[in-house]
Order: sequence, then structure tokens, then C-alpha cells
Amino acid sequence: MLENIKETVFSCIECKACNDVCSFYLSSRDENIGAWSRIKAAQSILNKEKTISDIVRELYTCTCCGTCELICPTNIPISDVVRSLRNLAVKEGKVPEPIANLCKNIISSGSMTGEGPEYWKKWIPDGIRFPEKAEYIYLVGCMVPFRLHEIGHTTVDIFSKADLDFTILGEQERCCGLLLVDHGFFDEAKKVAESNIAKIEEKGVDRVVMACAACYHTYKHIYPRIFRKPDFEVLHVVEVLSDLIDQGKIEFSKRIEEKVVFLDPCHFAKTSKKYEEPRKIIESIPGIELLEFSKNRNEGYCCGAPGGIRLLFRDISNSVAMMIIREALDLGASRIITACPLCMFQLASTVRKQGIKDLKVTDIPLLLHEAI
Repeated sequence: MLENIKETVFSCIECKACNDVCSFYLSSRDENIGAWSRIKAAQSILNKEKTISDIVRELYTCTCCGTCELICPTNIPISDVVRSLRNLAVKEGKVPEPIANLCKNIISSGSMTGEGPEYWKKWIPDGIRFPEKAEYIYLVGCMVPFRLHEIGHTTVDIFSKADLDFTILGEQERCCGLLLVDHGFFDEAKKVAESNIAKIEEKGVDRVVMACAACYHTYKHIYPRIFRKPDFEVLHVVEVLSDLIDQGKIEFSKRIEEKVVFLDPCHFAKTSKKYEEPRKIIESIPGIELLEFSKNRNEGYCCGAPGGIRLLFRDISNSVAMMIIREALDLGASRIITACPLCMFQLASTVRKQGIKDLKVTDIPLLLHEAI
């Protein structure tokens, strides 16, 4: 794969514009972990000047968020460059152990923890019977059963009150496999895509709603590249909630008199240009004043957590989160609003560990549920 994009890799004009939107560079000012370092690393491998073992830090301080690609003047697909280099690491047995273990868990059991169906049952609300068939299937992704049950519970409650015809996969759900793609396990990722698409198509649903931005990105953009386009419409929960508000099926009974700032989720906003839908939802809530980060929309910050980066480089990942949190506080925001459970987990856990009392982190379904 790297050979296929060799010409593109050497088209870099060294303007370093990619660093200007790379959250790892912006939080550290270290060029060795900025987006430009990935291009230099690929060039050094192609020129046989270095080996994979020499570029581990450059290679694995990247979330493949794709922000750098959106502003590259020569359109270098930097995420694909990183994936290609990581595929070499897979072939050479040089994948860092924490990442290798995470990917092996997904391959063997369908969850990042290595658990089976019991993992996907953890979040399901008690006392609710979901129909066998419905117009929509709601998929929660890995983070909701792992740590954020409340996102799943509130979304189910909102959908139910809005009379949305939906069901869930429940214990049949499995990881989308984006980690496998981003870390170069391409053959295994294709098998995951085949299994996940077949399982949902058997249900005969028209639309699948994703709580997770990574799942949305994977089903909508990655599966057509590595397998095929699904026979169902792929939606993010934000798109469905926005439609329900437009249809008058969601009404607000509470004012939220706060200044909030929205963090564009890389895997939802940037690849699909979905910048205004979440902002429209937030601004529809009475009392809210929406602020903006200095880097937003196509240049928006990555939270620093995707791709298992927290496992390998916790200090670097945390520095990205703190950069975002400090700016939110400087803006005078009382909340950071997310539309990605992983962003919420990353930022909320950092806020909690740092003992910051004046800032909350809230995913959009939780914010809506509070206002309802």
C-alpha cells in the first residue's frame, strides 16, 4: 500500500501546514509528533534510511483524525500513509504490545476488552422491551457499554418519547473495527466489515443510527473502501435528533442558562462535512449561548484519544485534552459539548482527574435530555 502512494508522499512541499492543525503538535510544539513527522517518517522508510523500529513515536502519536489532510495543499492522504506504515509494523511483528492486544481482542471477541456478548449487554436499560424489527437500529459502539451507559439510556428515552420506530442489536453488536484499519490489520478489518454488514442487513432495516462518531465514519466511509457499501442508510445520532426537533417531536421544558463550546468530532464532522447540524441542535435549546474554539469545523481539535493513543502515550494524550480544556475555560464556557462518546470520555476524565470544578463535559443526547 505504501508503494502505491510513494509519489504522493514525495510531493510534500514542507510547508508544514499540517502541523498547524495537528492537536499533538499544537499541544506540545514538538515537530517529532506533529503531522509533518509522519510524512518524513514515510519518506525515510521508502528511502530505506530508517526501519519501523526507528519511527515508533512518530507513527503511533497519530489518531488518523484526518484534520491535516483537509488543509494539505498537495492533498497527501496522511492517514493512509500512517496506516500503510503500521501495516508494515504488522507484517514485521513490530506493533506495540498494548495496540496489538487491543486489536487481537477485537479480532477474537468483537470487543476491545476481549469480552463477548456480555460486554454489549452492559448498557441496556432494565425493563425495556425492544421490537425484533423496526425502521431504525440504534448502535452504541464501544464506549457506551465500556463507561458511558448514560448516553445510551438517555438516547433510548429521547427516541421512545419521540415515537421513533427503533430497536437495538444488543448483545449481537460488535466493534466496527476502525482500530484494525487504522493500525494496519487490513484483512481482519475486512472480515469485521463483512460480518457487521451481513448481521444488520439480515434485520431488514432501512437506517442505522450511530452513537459513536468512529462507527459512523467506519460504516459510511471505510466499509465501502475495504468491502462494500451497506444496503442501509448510515446516520449519526445528531442527524436523527436534528430531524426530530424539526418535526416538532422533541420539545424543551427547561432553560439552560449557560455558555457552552462545541468540539467537532473528527470522525463525524470532518469526513462528512457535518458542521452545522450539532450547532443547530445546541442553539435550539432555550438559554444556551454557543461559543467556538479558535480551531473549529474542518480545523477543529482532535481530543487526542482515538486509536489507542491513550494506552501508549498517556501524557501526550492528556496534554491535548488539557489544551482543549484550558481554552474552554479561557472562553468562559461552563461546558464542553461533544457528539462523540470517546471525546466525552477523554475530556470528562481529564476534568475529573485535574479537579476542575467549573467545567462539565456533556454529549449532545445528554444535553438534550436535560433540556427536555
